[in-house]
Amino acid sequence: MKALSAETVRLLSSSQVITSVLNVVKELIENSLDAGSTSLEVKLENYGLDRIEVRDNGCGIKSADASVMAVKHYTSKISCHEDLEHLETYGFRGEALASICAISEVVVTTKTAADDVSTQYTLDLSGRVISQKPSHLGQGTTVCALKLFKNLPVRRQYYSNSKKCKEEVKKVQDLLMAYAVIKPELRIVFTHNKATVWQKARVSDHRAALMAVLGAASAANLLPVQHRQEQPEIAIEGYFPKPNSDLNSTSSNTSDKTFVFVNSRPVHHKDILKVVKQYYANAAHSSNESASRRFPVLMMNIIVPASNVDVNLTPDKTQVMLQNKDAVLLAVESVLISLYGSVGNDNHTIGDGQSSSMVGQTLNQISESIKEPHPSLDSRAPTPPATLERTTTSNTEQSSEASLPSTANTSSSSTSEDWIIHRSSSDLDSVNFSSFVDNIALNSTVDPSKDDSDQGQASEISPESWAMGKAFTDQTTGQSLEPVKLHLPKAHRDVDGEPDPKHKSCSPSKRPSNVIMEKRAKLTAYDLISSRSVRQPQSAFALFEQDSRSSVLQENPRASLQDVTAAVKERWESLGEEGRKKYEEKAERSLQSYNEQKMRASCGNDDASRADLQQRKADASVNRPQGLKRKAPLSNQQILDKLFSSLPASKRNPSKPSRPLQFNLAALRHKLKLKLPSYPSGSSTQGLRLVNRLASHCAWAVLCGRKLMLLNPFRVEEALLFKRLLENNILPAASLQTPIQLTDGVLGGSEYMDVLMSMEKGSPSLIGEIYFTDPRLVANGFKIKLIPGSSSTEKCVEVTGMADCMPFYGIADLREILTAVKDRDAQEVQQCRPLKVTNYLEGEAVRMARQLPLSLTRDDVTNTLSRMKQELEEKKEVCLHGRPFLHHLVDVPETDQEALKIMSSTNKS
Repeated sequence: MKALSAETVRLLSSSQVITSVLNVVKELIENSLDAGSTSLEVKLENYGLDRIEVRDNGCGIKSADASVMAVKHYTSKISCHEDLEHLETYGFRGEALASICAISEVVVTTKTAADDVSTQYTLDLSGRVISQKPSHLGQGTTVCALKLFKNLPVRRQYYSNSKKCKEEVKKVQDLLMAYAVIKPELRIVFTHNKATVWQKARVSDHRAALMAVLGAASAANLLPVQHRQEQPEIAIEGYFPKPNSDLNSTSSNTSDKTFVFVNSRPVHHKDILKVVKQYYANAAHSSNESASRRFPVLMMNIIVPASNVDVNLTPDKTQVMLQNKDAVLLAVESVLISLYGSVGNDNHTIGDGQSSSMVGQTLNQISESIKEPHPSLDSRAPTPPATLERTTTSNTEQSSEASLPSTANTSSSSTSEDWIIHRSSSDLDSVNFSSFVDNIALNSTVDPSKDDSDQGQASEISPESWAMGKAFTDQTTGQSLEPVKLHLPKAHRDVDGEPDPKHKSCSPSKRPSNVIMEKRAKLTAYDLISSRSVRQPQSAFALFEQDSRSSVLQENPRASLQDVTAAVKERWESLGEEGRKKYEEKAERSLQSYNEQKMRASCGNDDASRADLQQRKADASVNRPQGLKRKAPLSNQQILDKLFSSLPASKRNPSKPSRPLQFNLAALRHKLKLKLPSYPSGSSTQGLRLVNRLASHCAWAVLCGRKLMLLNPFRVEEALLFKRLLENNILPAASLQTPIQLTDGVLGGSEYMDVLMSMEKGSPSLIGEIYFTDPRLVANGFKIKLIPGSSSTEKCVEVTGMADCMPFYGIADLREILTAVKDRDAQEVQQCRPLKVTNYLEGEAVRMARQLPLSLTRDDVTNTLSRMKQELEEKKEVCLHGRPFLHHLVDVPETDQEALKIMSSTNKS
């Protein structure tokens, strides 16, 4: 024999402790919780195979302990085996970090409250520190495991299946949910490939934690339960489903939402789970028979002395051994009995006298059910379907004992229940009652040599036999009675007994004549247009550019498009005559090919009929090989010309009728003098004067000095409405179901919190709450509440309301408001509008402007111009879409001679 090397021993033992991604996350989370952290961030990349990172805000690792923090069996949680009797931490063996180092690359970044900066340590396979450097992270510890199972290829190959990888991520999420339930003050963020999978904020109690994990609907159906006893010392705290609650909201097909803890440690205890499942199924069995296969949604924390629990059974510490297991199970049963009542017990020995009495009671019940009809049915009603009634047989002594807590034996889950079928007397005539009674008497006679569980199973009809229809047999045929019979409708017949032709069924071989089975093709213009594309001819330079562009990119891969084009032009200019001649010949051949294809496409067949065209299409679809594209038929251009030339003129040219008008600048000048006696005047927009309305374009001709322009009043109204909304509009704030707590981390820094706290606030209410009344917050749709504490550091700021008229409006927009106040000293509301609010108000201004009447009066336009002069800046002469208010037409001449000169030059051009 030879001793194994230290490296081999380390790898073998580590691969037993760390068997999956879940184990790595669990060990690192427990280390964080033992360090007193209240915030956890778990990040996975490639399902944890490439990177696992767990970050906390705990006390950190001291620099003196950093050299041995990942060495095997070094721990700060216990010092000897006797410390396990007073264990208060999750971890205690000192193997987790060392085992992770043996199968991955580990980097640890940590900082304590006494350290000035954090330190990043890189560890080797044995857990020794090989390098260290300062880091920027805050207080706490961040453990990053890279390339998991890098030296265990078979283990890594196991995760090559995507289904197994997704199951592993689901297990990690279930583990985080368990710790989130038992640690309400814990904040958890779980991300995979930089996408948030699940997260939970800090809450006050277990009910709020259950609501965050399970949802409000499931948490509302849970009852708080507390049980304490002194001998032996056992306490049970938790939340159990309400009796007669909805099965879908309080149960699941898997046990991932049945949270069982022992001393706040999530465990898998089969006996406890079996007892809980049994009592819950018994309570819900009356409403749903599938309850026996479902797991209740609950949270149960069993608190016992640490000396009575052995958690050192498995490497992952999810299975524990209880010293007073029977007492714990009895305490759990007492809690369940107080909620759901006792479970019927059929494990007691029954004597001969009891068996005969039970047979007599059963026969009396059967006879009464035959003689008396069902009370809910009328005597004239047809035979009702079979209904089930459950009758429990037990004597008075057993019922009195069943009300007390049963013993710790939880292996029995059957009940002494017989299922009796209520039918009418005609249906029960053929039932073999003799065999049924014999079976009851046989099952009621107890053999002392048989086990109790076997007797209980023989005394009832199994659900399988009942579901398969083998519970009762027909005396005449010997076959099993059918609980349900399907009646098929008979054929419809007329008065004479002949089949009704209206209800004659259609045979698959004979199709009715009124059903269209084939689509009859009709030749349309789309069938005549060819879908074949004809390439445009290319020039010599374009052909040269195609050939030389790839070589330019190979020489300089980072070149931009402009650089590539410039390089190609330089090469073209430096190209010799022979090279240019070669590309010119290629361009000539390209032009010749284009002309030939165009001529071929324009040639049509005038004599092609519709039948020939259909036949050609059918032949092409049948004869073409599979996977090849069908060539489009040549177009019949002449037929197309006839089709489109035969259209009415009104359809081809729907333009409006128009007539030419004579225009004279001199006459315009005289009319303007008569209409506007003060013409001419200044040239600024403040001197705009209305001339007349252009009805065809909903515009107005205005005169500004000597310039004749067109004014679009709707564009001016858009700008005016937007400015008014920007200054005065208040977005309504909708109340949030869950207020958002604002902290320095949420806002992005303490400077933003300082800006927020400096804003205007209202007077405190009777309960001490203070709401922010600053118009810069209220107008942007934020309702923020301040809850003062005993000290300045305990103040709580929450967002209780937020505008819901815009999608994805939230804390980022609040930060944008605070940034405007901090950086630009914005005091007005219009200066603090976030980008989303600005875009929303622009849309509202456009919508309101489009509701204006199309024909504005002269007074309306005059009012618009005066408001434009007062409210808008002189340089702002465009609408929200960047289009100008005014369009210049012509400069009006000062004299008639100048007008004639302009007209003569215009006629010559």
